[in-house]
Parts: sequence; structure tokens; C-alpha cells
Amino acid sequence: MVVTVKSFDNPAVKLARALSKRKDRQRERAFLLEGVRALGEAVAAGAVPRALFVCRELLGEGDAQDKLLVALNEQRDGEGRHMRVLEVTPQVMAAITETESPQGIAAILPFPDGPVVATGTPLIVIADGVRDPGNMGTLLRTALGAGATAVYTTAATVDLYNPKVVRAAMGAHFRLGVRANVGWDALDEVLADCDTIWGADAEGDLVYTEADWSVPTALIIGSEDRGITPEGRARCTEMLAIPLAGGLESLNAAVAAAVMLFEAARQRRG
Repeated sequence: MVVTVKSFDNPAVKLARALSKRKDRQRERAFLLEGVRALGEAVAAGAVPRALFVCRELLGEGDAQDKLLVALNEQRDGEGRHMRVLEVTPQVMAAITETESPQGIAAILPFPDGPVVATGTPLIVIADGVRDPGNMGTLLRTALGAGATAVYTTAATVDLYNPKVVRAAMGAHFRLGVRANVGWDALDEVLADCDTIWGADAEGDLVYTEADWSVPTALIIGSEDRGITPEGRARCTEMLAIPLAGGLESLNAAVAAAVMLFEAARQRRG
């Protein structure tokens, strides 16, 4: 049965609003995802919402909307039979989402906490101090597109489930092996499977195209202004640089990661 919700005091609405805070996301092991395309990508990757919020007035009509609603209905008939579906007013939808023009659909999704299962030669990305949410989300999409096998973030990095990260990642959280806020002791176990650990650094001694990306590899990406943390730097085999023209000193974290990861993809295709 679909429930029409007008009140901000509804428990599911209160939870969705609380998930804007990192401490509440950590407590609930869940986050809010909004938008037709982003939610469609997540559902296609196997994500099953705990709760779904729909505002028909804002959702509108179209092939993308129809396909998403069909997929969600199929989930409810299967493994998502405990999913709560709430019809909400535009005011309630605006209250639980953070975009200026909500698309009329949002969902509470659990963190993808299953084991990271990688196939093929490892290509691991560690975000070590990336603070800009848009950069972090773009880095996730880039890692997915370049064939990375997993992405980890350290404590110095923006929350992987920050709403801006989630929107920019467009469902990549559920297509990659991702783990947030991982300590270096645990990362050392991951890095033990890598032959080389490259660090991205504007003043690195080795040009990224001269590195061998064909072997099991990890790439550590640091913050946009401070670079890799001392803990991350101590674990790097070598620092890689991207030659730049026009007097430019550096690229932002997501762009630098894209340049290097697609070089890895090129070498591995060859």
C-alpha cells in the first residue's frame, strides 16, 4: 500500500532529513540518493532501497521515469519486498533533498558493505585527503570508467556518502568496490597485493606515462591543496607527475586521477 505523506514528522521523512549529517549516515549505515538517473544507475547495479519517496507532481513522465518505476516495482516483488514506498508532497520532497529543483524521486539506500571482490589485475585507488565533494564523486565515476577494481578513502577524505559526492558519482558507489574511512593498517593489507604503489604529485620524479600500469597497482590521490598525507606518501613506490603547459602548476584531484587511470587502462588494453 502506498502512503501519502504531507507531514515532516513522518519517521521515514525524519530519517531521510537526518541522513544529511555524516554522524547519522554512519549510525544508520545508509544514505539518501536522489534523481532519476542516479537512482536508476544504483538500482541497475543491484542496490535495494530501504525506503522510496515519490512526488508524482515533480517526477513527470518519460522513458527514464517509467523504466525506473518498473525496476523498483520488480524489486518490491522480489528481494525488496520490505521496501517502504511513500508518496510525498513537493514540500516534503524539497525538505529531504538538497538540490534546488528536486526531480521527484529519492531513496534511502544502505551502504554497500559486502566484501570487495575484484576480478582481473588489481587497480586500486586510494583517496587520501580529497576534500571537495564534487571532485570525490567525479573520481569515483572516473575510477569506474577506467576499470579500477576498488576505491578506498582515508580518514582525511570527504565522506564518501556526502550528498554532493553521491550526486556526482551517479551510482558508481554500487558498481565499484568502495570502502570509506579506512585506516592505514587495514589499507596495508590491501596494498600487500600490489606490486607498485604510485602517488600523484605535481613535483613527482617519474612522468605518469613512463610508469608500468600493467602489474597489480595502487594509485594514491591526495588533496587539491596539500597533496598526499605523510602516511600515504610513506607507502608510495614513487611519485608520478603529469607534465603541464601554460604555466599551470597542478590539476584538481579528479582530473589528475582521470589522466593517470586512463593511461593505466590504455596500457592494460595493449
